[in-house]
Amino acid sequence: MPKSSFVDFRAVKAAITMEKVLEHYGLLDRFKKSGDSLNGPCPIHKGSNPTQFRVSISKNIWNCFSECKHGGNVLDFIARMENASIHAAALKAIEWFSLDPEAMSAEKPQEDKEPDQAPKDGDGAPPKPAPQKLAPVQEKNTPNQPLKFRLEKLEREHAYLMERGLTLETIISFGWVTAVRA
Repeated sequence: MPKSSFVDFRAVKAAITMEKVLEHYGLLDRFKKSGDSLNGPCPIHKGSNPTQFRVSISKNIWNCFSECKHGGNVLDFIARMENASIHAAALKAIEWFSLDPEAMSAEKPQEDKEPDQAPKDGDGAPPKPAPQKLAPVQEKNTPNQPLKFRLEKLEREHAYLMERGLTLETIISFGWVTAVRA
């Protein structure tokens, strides 16, 4: 696990696909591939309709059109399946798919390198695959710029805020609510 609790969600989402995640859960064989989509029963609410849950392979997102009425990316899916936060889901994905969390926090830009020929073990078999490196996200060395708008009249019990585990103090600090009810 990473030395710090920082996780680059964008890099984790880019490193794994919904197909890999469904395969991890042993569910991929329940889905039918049709063009750019995977269709099947919803694994979240344990549905049976073979068209209620859809995955866009190119966009790497999912949606349940039945009871759940939810959708999202790979981390949202893992979070729902594991009944965990997005952060916990990212940490699980890093572990399950042998991703290298240290590559996420690389501060110096990495040059594009040609992949080396993998040496073979003494018995002629290729060595075990090394952990996948996550592509570092190129960001400016400046702090985030303030938003040019405010989320006003948003209730502190709003599902978006609650799902992400934001505290009342954080919500007030960022000005996401104008009036706090007792």
